[in-house]
Formats: sequence, structure tokens, C-alpha cells
Amino acid sequence: SSVLSSQEISSVQTSTQLFNGMTIKARSAAREVIATYSVDDIFIELIIQLPSNYPLGSITVESGKRVGVAVQQWRNWMLQLSTYLTHQNGSIMEGLSLWKNNVDK
Repeated sequence: SSVLSSQEISSVQTSTQLFNGMTIKARSAAREVIATYSVDDIFIELIIQLPSNYPLGSITVESGKRVGVAVQQWRNWMLQLSTYLTHQNGSIMEGLSLWKNNVDK
């Protein structure tokens, strides 16, 4: 589990994929990824935490700061990202790309 979670976090750290307006920070000691996205007057922070028994345990997706987003819309985005990461075996970077596309829409 620790090797797999380390590999997932390091893949985020070494990723060359760039997102316009979004910064991604990976903290391997805390097993978490923090994505901050800002568009116009909207500022969103997203925290993805890997469990200690990753990939057996489910990934936790939490909201940090969110300004300018309706509660229902935010829940939909969080549910889609959580479902993608947990049940469709997607990588964190692919999940963040999906989440960013939803926010852009």
C-alpha cells in the first residue's frame, strides 16, 4: 500500500501536464494532493487524500475553499471526481483534468 500511494503521489509531482489557472501541490508525507483553481471571481481549493491502505480503501475528496460556486453544483463535481477515482481506477491527474473540465463548463 505504501509503495502504491508513493507512486501515485510521485506521478503527480513529476507530471508535465499543465492546467491553465490551476496549481497542483503533492505532499507525499501526508499522502495528499492539493489543487487550487481560479477563474475570474471563482476560487476553488480541492484536497485529495489517499488512505493508508490505498488502493483498497477509498480516496477522500474534500473541499478546501470555494468561492462563487453553488452548493449543489459543488456536490456534483465532488461526487463525479470521487466516483472516478474510487470506482474507475483513474489516476489523480486524470481525475483533476475531468474535474477542471466540469468546472470550466
